[in-house]
Amino acid sequence: MQFPHAVMAAPAFLLLIVTIVAGISRGGTSDENDGGGGGRFPARGSAVVDEGGGEAIEKIDGISLERHHGHHNGRGSGNGKGPAADPSDRQGDDGGFDFYVYSMSYQPEFCRENNDKFAGCRSFKEEWEGQLTIHGLWPNRNDGTWPSACTDEKLDLSLLEDVRADLEERWPNVKAPSASPGHEAFWAHEWSKHGTCSGLEQQDYFMTALDLLMPTPDVVKEKYGSAAMREELEAEYLGEDMTIFVCKSGYLSEVRVCLEKMEDGAPGERVTCPEDLLREDSCGDEIKIASFGSKSSAIEAVEK
Repeated sequence: MQFPHAVMAAPAFLLLIVTIVAGISRGGTSDENDGGGGGRFPARGSAVVDEGGGEAIEKIDGISLERHHGHHNGRGSGNGKGPAADPSDRQGDDGGFDFYVYSMSYQPEFCRENNDKFAGCRSFKEEWEGQLTIHGLWPNRNDGTWPSACTDEKLDLSLLEDVRADLEERWPNVKAPSASPGHEAFWAHEWSKHGTCSGLEQQDYFMTALDLLMPTPDVVKEKYGSAAMREELEAEYLGEDMTIFVCKSGYLSEVRVCLEKMEDGAPGERVTCPEDLLREDSCGDEIKIASFGSKSSAIEAVEK
């Protein structure tokens, strides 16, 4: 009489097995996020939350870093990889890479895109109207992947005191007031995610990035609140295969260039960017130039 009981128990046993397997498949892979200065790993003092669309966004001291790293969002699955998964791309990566991507942001566009809701958008530096600022210095590989979070070395802000003023102006975090606890989160994130893979000391990494910031073409300031022709910008940035222009709704958002990796690991001269990076270019022949406080203003016609 025990056989019928065994038969009745079989479906329950199978259901238990299926449940266990499903749980393993959900939890067995790390969905490292690429939000925010955007890491693919939970940054120190941070929480990873879902802010809509099922995408994990990194927050440090309550400051979302979602605005950073469109470069990585555009090429991979959100975990620091190119088209194919790279199992070495995780915290503890050996940091091997072939060249650098140097990315510069246009702050008026970031503020327009975010409806001027951040403190730095309302009390901006006049220099930002005609000068792009630093987004990051990112080690990259020729195969389309990149190393990330290669060590757990924390950023020592005391080492940056001598260049603090330069960082405030040329590598700003408009999301948080300078006196707020989260103001340094952007720098800490860039160091944790990218700087630890460069092989450079902390001071060298930040000072090198500051020194690399190139003058923004005059046409950006001249067309402030208007629009410029792409060819004008390309001519200043050495041609179409040397520069990636990133636009949001037709507005100039970022400019990225590629730099050689020298024998000592430091960035060197500019080089032609690989095809997979050039495909991230999202600007047309006419590029709108945002202005602070102009999120709803009309763009003037380009003078032909």
